[in-house]
Amino acid sequence: MQMKLLLATWAAALAELLVVGVAVQLRSVQTKGGEQFFAYDYSQHGQDWVSGSCSSRTRQSPIDLPAQAPMAGTFTYKYKPVIETFDLINNGHTLSADLAGLGNGGITYNNEWYNLLNINVHSMSEHAWTGQRKPLELHMVHKHYATEALLIVAVAVESATPLPPPPTRFLQVNASTHGLRGAAQQPQQAPISATYTEPPSGDADFNPTLQAFLKMEPPAVNMKAVVPASAESAFELNPLVDGADFYEYAGSLTAPPCAEIATWLVRKDVMKASDKQVLYLHDAIFKANADFGNYRILMPLNSRAVTMRQGTLEDPPKAARADVSMPGNPQQTDREFRAMKWAMDAMTIAKGSVNYIKDLDQRMRNAAQAHADALAPGLEPLNIDGKLMGPGGTPGVGAPPPPVMQVAPPIPMENVAQAMTAALAEAARAEVEDASKQITEQSKVLAIQAAREAAQMVASGPLSGNGMAMANTVVAPPPAR
Repeated sequence: MQMKLLLATWAAALAELLVVGVAVQLRSVQTKGGEQFFAYDYSQHGQDWVSGSCSSRTRQSPIDLPAQAPMAGTFTYKYKPVIETFDLINNGHTLSADLAGLGNGGITYNNEWYNLLNINVHSMSEHAWTGQRKPLELHMVHKHYATEALLIVAVAVESATPLPPPPTRFLQVNASTHGLRGAAQQPQQAPISATYTEPPSGDADFNPTLQAFLKMEPPAVNMKAVVPASAESAFELNPLVDGADFYEYAGSLTAPPCAEIATWLVRKDVMKASDKQVLYLHDAIFKANADFGNYRILMPLNSRAVTMRQGTLEDPPKAARADVSMPGNPQQTDREFRAMKWAMDAMTIAKGSVNYIKDLDQRMRNAAQAHADALAPGLEPLNIDGKLMGPGGTPGVGAPPPPVMQVAPPIPMENVAQAMTAALAEAARAEVEDASKQITEQSKVLAIQAAREAAQMVASGPLSGNGMAMANTVVAPPPAR
């Protein structure tokens, strides 16, 4: 019996080491294209993340929200009923309802349109309300129509009954799958469970919108479920935003690469749901994350402002962006749109530069004319195209012709040049003679000084008593001129 217990202990330890080894190996996984795959887990709730901007603390999310914040304005929203089937995906970190491209509406924020992409489930909540986390938090991710900017609406959910402690079965279920979390696998269709029963609609605080995640059994890791929807059983998303105030702040994604490209609108009051709805989603999230949940630690607010906005139900703009026709059939892409804008800015700058050069040229012309007027005020103004020019080179409007001035005879330039040449030659000759005289005098002084020093050294006899050793160093005086 003792031998069996010992073998069982060894087997459990070996399995744990294998799981840890696989998890460590997956942290350096790269795709074939050379782009790093962000493998991570929630064992430390993001404190160990270094990918992308995760180590930054400039404008990271989530944060602890204050009790009150100043009102900064409104935003408008409008979501269409979800009447088409959609995928509910478990990627090993969260449950995500993929709604991209279905035309379910979005938000107009600061006069810019943001399309709804997906809705993600987090447990516990990522944000905290004056230090308190909630059982669930939904993230409605929206993308700007023309840029990479994101607008994320966060809605906390709770039930009347507090959640019980997580069941111990999570540790057994996830022991074999924890090492595979984060691997690049294509989600597969989850098998339909014959024993699953969705939370009943008659329960207290039943939330019809949240039921979209529970219509089918939540899929396991790297699996997906197709959620049925139709005109008769549509899901409404507007209740997630209706009649609520939202905290507004500049933040980031809450999972690697933690890009700081998100603006957050976090609902101030918490939505209610039935006990079973909250418990089912909470258990599904914890089961997929080795009983750690999928919430990140709170980030410092730093100098960021937290304000309040109120949502208003309003029809979206008829055209989120103007369609610009291009040569040929394809329409303009986002990159081409930005390139065209930069080209127009460059043309504006070039035009301004040309105008500046023209103005500078005119100023130089006026300055030259003013200089000429100052040197020779009696000169006749220029006559351009038969028009009389006034002072400063400006056309004279109705001005009478100037009086005839006596002009001095032209200066004989050849004689002036010869005189200047002779003067320069005489000055150069004088300078050369003076320099030669100074050089000769200085040379005589230096020669006499060197001879005296050499004679003194010979007489004193330095260098180990050899008086003739320095005789050869005497510099002969220059020959007499």
